[in-house]
Amino acid sequence: MEVYSKPFYQFLEGSSKTFIIPVYQRDYAWKMVNCEKLWKDICDLNNNSRSDHFLGTLVTIGSGYEEYSIIDGQQRLTTISLLLLALYNYLKNKLNKTEEEQKLEFQTLDFLVNKYASDYSKRIRLKPNKQDKDNFEKLFDDTNLEEANSNIITNYKFFLNKISEESIPPLQVFKAFQKLKIVQIHLVRGQDDPQLIFESLNSTGVDLSAGDLIRNYILMDLESEIQEDYYKKYWIEIEKNTDDVAEFIRYYLNYKKRVSVKRDDVYSYFKLYSNEQYGKSKDLILEDLVKYSKIFGWFLQNNIHPNSKINTGLNRLKNLEFSVCYPYLFDVFTDLENKSIEAGQVLQILSIIESYAFRKLLVDNTTQGLNKLFITLARDIKKEQNWAEQYTNILSCIILEKSSSQKIPNDIDFEYSIMNKEVYKQSKNRNFLLESLENNGNAYPVNLHDLTVEHIMPQNLKQEWKDRLGENWLEIHTKYLHTLGNLTLTANNSELSNNDYDKKQKIDFQNSRLKLNFDVHGVASWGEAEIVSRAQNLAKEAINIWPYPTTTYQKLIPDEQIFDLSDEDSFSKQKPATLSFQDDTKIVIKSWRNMLSTVCKFLYNYSPTEFCAIMQNQEYNWYFNINKPMATEVEFENNKFVEGNMSANSILSFLRQLCNEMKYEPEKIQFTLKGTVNDI
Repeated sequence: MEVYSKPFYQFLEGSSKTFIIPVYQRDYAWKMVNCEKLWKDICDLNNNSRSDHFLGTLVTIGSGYEEYSIIDGQQRLTTISLLLLALYNYLKNKLNKTEEEQKLEFQTLDFLVNKYASDYSKRIRLKPNKQDKDNFEKLFDDTNLEEANSNIITNYKFFLNKISEESIPPLQVFKAFQKLKIVQIHLVRGQDDPQLIFESLNSTGVDLSAGDLIRNYILMDLESEIQEDYYKKYWIEIEKNTDDVAEFIRYYLNYKKRVSVKRDDVYSYFKLYSNEQYGKSKDLILEDLVKYSKIFGWFLQNNIHPNSKINTGLNRLKNLEFSVCYPYLFDVFTDLENKSIEAGQVLQILSIIESYAFRKLLVDNTTQGLNKLFITLARDIKKEQNWAEQYTNILSCIILEKSSSQKIPNDIDFEYSIMNKEVYKQSKNRNFLLESLENNGNAYPVNLHDLTVEHIMPQNLKQEWKDRLGENWLEIHTKYLHTLGNLTLTANNSELSNNDYDKKQKIDFQNSRLKLNFDVHGVASWGEAEIVSRAQNLAKEAINIWPYPTTTYQKLIPDEQIFDLSDEDSFSKQKPATLSFQDDTKIVIKSWRNMLSTVCKFLYNYSPTEFCAIMQNQEYNWYFNINKPMATEVEFENNKFVEGNMSANSILSFLRQLCNEMKYEPEKIQFTLKGTVNDI
């Protein structure tokens, strides 16, 4: 490794130098705000007569004679090149140039092109990656710029406009450029680790995403030709399949490592996993990523699964936005590919997951607590000896034994929510519910995008409606307006609006071919009784569409349900059984106070200084204040006590708060309960 502090222009000098942006680098990402900051720095250099301005670091590695691959700093290098190109084009097109400006025009061009290159394609010295290359080359002709939409064009125009204003004379712009300094870190291929150096540098430009970092980690230390080959062969397909590479890899890691990976931790987890499983075999990790990106593409419907029925099931889960199940589905489709299970079983699995998902979303309106379930679900199924033959039976059995936030709502709770919840206000659930009810058993499915949701009893009541509803019209209107029994689909929403019921019948209900309107057509009146009756009928149909799981399977030893400190369920009238910290070693605990002392001891030992600072914090006086007697002293360390006179839920809330104060992830502290497994 060689490190130089030098003016930027000295780095660029040399007519035979070329600068290559490797294919694994992201596209040019600097926005206008970054260029405005650079222009302000140039103005300051001009106005304040400063001797220099540090622009940042450039990390390079030799690719051949006078050829430099840019490991870090491509954003700065490209932006300076755009500034110089704008200055050159301005001078080239300027009329009545002075002799000094004519010299400056050619001097500026020397930093941009190799005028002596025999091959015209090698004339331009900066070689952006493929996506930016065409737009950058256009700037040398200064043509067709209006049609292009890229940061390259936009930022070039910004500098050209600033230079054209001549608030700073062209010569002064160039002199300010000559004052820009960098630190160049030049690496020796085969000796230096470019990735480690790349990670340690802080850039003031646009932050790299986890996907960018992962791509660089995989491709960076390879030879240029191999980089190009792997990028085309693997990475382009991964991006095409997934939309958001970082999000895909987060689900991929959830599945592979069976832990919940936060988005901010994706890169660090991926490095550990890749190194543990594949070492330096970059082609093997890329092959695996391509394989699972294809499956992920089915989830997102970027790719169509060859089995149309399976594809429909996946599309329905996508419409529910139930992405929490993706780690589990990775395993399902791997088993399908390996022929461990059959397509018919996959259809049953998707149906069970959809029923579970929609019941949870409609009744509880949340997916909280489900992440852990779907990360370990495949493992729990495969604990059973005959899992392949009994797959869906075991799946149903596991779902049925879940409790608290993971419990599937039964038919009574589901029917009550269907009938009484204001589903109109839950737009995602509402549309999925109405479209499913309309198309259930329908030989000619309808697309909800072509229809609108209509209130049969309108949102704004005219006097005719109030008279029809009777003296309790306000109570009826308030209670039932947005419930399922009062909702239907129509293509004539603007016509129906707030019309009287008789007019609505004539306009739409009598002639409608929509199934949801069959039970409205011919009904003489519309009020509380009719709304409740219709809701009951639709609720029964919903229970048929999303059935409660059934099973004949009984596990000899039911699984323990694992919770962690991030769970906000109610644990009153329950007792803890075991506790674990970051690993699978379980500590037997007898009470919530026992758990309180054990966790406090762990956190104290994790960081005594931070813990003692919290103890002295006024916000925590009630829990730790040794200047007043405690109702129930609980000792967690020698002569250190915490208030133990708290309920189970209060203890868990307090411990969760402690973890957050200490920047320790509460998800890493897990516990089980006594007697949490339901009888099947």
